[in-house]
Amino acid sequence: MSEKHLQHIISGKPASYGVAVRAARLAGVPVDRLLGGLAAADRCPTCGRSG
Repeated sequence: MSEKHLQHIISGKPASYGVAVRAARLAGVPVDRLLGGLAAADRCPTCGRSG
């Protein structure tokens, strides 16, 4: 994946489905989690509880 594609994703610009799949694989997360927005690091990704 090129730096250009990553910069577009980080800045919130639209990306193709193929780019989203490759970025998700690179990050080791499902595509829906990647596209679902950022979650706080101190929260459980499943239930949202902190601690």
